[in-house]
Amino acid sequence: MGFLKSHIREIEDAYRNNATLFVYYAMRVLVVLAAILFFVRGDWESSVGTLLVAVLMSLPSFIKRTYRIYLPFAIDFGLVLFIFLSLFLGGIDDFYGFIPLWDKIVHFQSGLVLSGTGFVVIYLLNESEQTPIELSPGFVALFAVVFSLAIGAVWEMVEFTGDAIFHSHWQMGNADTMWDLIADFGGAIAFSVAGYFWMYRHKRLPFTPVFLKFMQQARKVAKRVSH
Repeated sequence: MGFLKSHIREIEDAYRNNATLFVYYAMRVLVVLAAILFFVRGDWESSVGTLLVAVLMSLPSFIKRTYRIYLPFAIDFGLVLFIFLSLFLGGIDDFYGFIPLWDKIVHFQSGLVLSGTGFVVIYLLNESEQTPIELSPGFVALFAVVFSLAIGAVWEMVEFTGDAIFHSHWQMGNADTMWDLIADFGGAIAFSVAGYFWMYRHKRLPFTPVFLKFMQQARKVAKRVSH
């Protein structure tokens, strides 16, 4: 069991080091400090918006702890970074307004992260005892791209709805929305191509290569002990 736990921790903590942890927590602290600063200045709209961003940045960790989802740190970090760059720097600090292509860079990054998340999701299905299926590297890569684009499309619908309700300006027209989706697609394709060749060479998925197999072994050991 000690061997099992060590491998689980190794998978979860990949890319977790002093530098990435500093950036990870610094982003969250900066958002909270900004919310306090906006509150002191009397900018209630920005203060509430920044607090909502802080809540969203905490969601991956909350879901991970609450539902015992073994999300790799690299995915958690990428999601927090995307929220920080898009909602906080992009929206509240208006980086979209004075940095060319900021929006597209953020969407490309989100495509990378969401495609990686798609790989993890399909891995859970591929290795689960309830769904004993074998999927080819090509299908998994395709699923990751479609998964990323689907989430990207939902995001655009959320932005459109927010603009309609709050009279904000997250979206700048149909062409802007389409280029956002193209940037999402570019990030998803880049990650999925790399993931495809990783799977083709190593015959397993990136991020969580042996995790569920160890979990299955652990359950079998537990059943034998209980009987």
